[in-house]
Amino acid sequence: MTIIKRDPKKSSADLVVAIEKLIPLLRDQKEDDAILDLQKACELLAKNLPGSPKHQEAVALVVDAFDGDHELSAYTLQRAGASDWTEVEELSLASNRVLSLVRRMRV
Repeated sequence: MTIIKRDPKKSSADLVVAIEKLIPLLRDQKEDDAILDLQKACELLAKNLPGSPKHQEAVALVVDAFDGDHELSAYTLQRAGASDWTEVEELSLASNRVLSLVRRMRV
């Protein structure tokens, strides 16, 4: 099996895009405090090199948004039973994408 490692700069850029897709979905859920933290993380990710202290601060903000007080990890769970594509599934997919990318960046 061949394992292809991702470029840290590409992963960081992908994380910014994923967070930007997640934020509008969180607005509908009234997750205003979490959105502020995610927006701050996006700014830090965009302005700082992977591995730098500010970049790691951004990663920590995102991780904390999912595992800390905001508990965004609850949105990663898909609800079974609906046959139509709903906002719930979209929110689950977007949340899982952000969480997957940020877990790769943790030091």
